[in-house]
Amino acid sequence: MITFTNGLDSRTREAAPQIARFYVTANDAQYCIIGTDYGHIHTTGGDVRTWRSQSGARRFLRHYLARG
Repeated sequence: MITFTNGLDSRTREAAPQIARFYVTANDAQYCIIGTDYGHIHTTGGDVRTWRSQSGARRFLRHYLARG
């Protein structure tokens, strides 16, 4: 699993769609989806969309991949 500790970088565009670990603070790991057409999944406000659990991100990723 790709892990980001100091923000997102170019690896978000280089990978196939997958879940990545994103550290908001030193002890607070959340999960995001990278490898999309726009690099990573965004919120409607343009921020990085994160999930508190890997299973929640996996559920969204399955939905995203099914849409094509």
